Amino acid sequence: MRITRITVVFLFYWICYDLSCNEAVIFKFSNLVCKSFNESWFLIHQCRIKAIKRNVNTLNFNGTVLYPAYDIFVHFQMFKKANGYKPWLLNVTVDGCRFIKKPNSPAVLLIFNLFKDFSNFNHSCPYMGPQLVKGFYLRHELLKLPLPSGEYLLAITWLFDRRPQFKTDVYFVFTE
Repeated sequence: MRITRITVVFLFYWICYDLSCNEAVIFKFSNLVCKSFNESWFLIHQCRIKAIKRNVNTLNFNGTVLYPAYDIFVHFQMFKKANGYKPWLLNVTVDGCRFIKKPNSPAVLLIFNLFKDFSNFNHSCPYMGPQLVKGFYLRHELLKLPLPSGEYLLAITWLFDRRPQFKTDVYFVFTE
């Protein structure tokens, strides 16, 4: 009798532990599109997604800024797929140089915290030379806001001296 009670309690705790460790949230990149509008200032060498496992893939980006960039603005737009991609929740432009010194936009800070450990973007202006994002994968524990399940597009336009230089479109799927 005592052994069965201990066994039942042990199984109960084991199942609860197993359920708490199970990550039911799935973030997965579905596409990555990069385009340089001015190849005399910014070259894109690599822009790809690499599959690691069935539900895990990584984003790799390699670009080179050919001339020093002192005046950088970044325009973020978030879209959710619902019979085509519709604007959703985020449409903001930030001063990139000022943001690195003092983060002033909570939504952009949330995005920046997701990939800052995988990039070399975390220094002050001027930006010149190789700009890398290597092995970036989405971690749901860093996302502090609830996100409905669905397909999303994060469109990022990078402006140097108030002119668009390149664009990165990151498509991803979020499933709870």
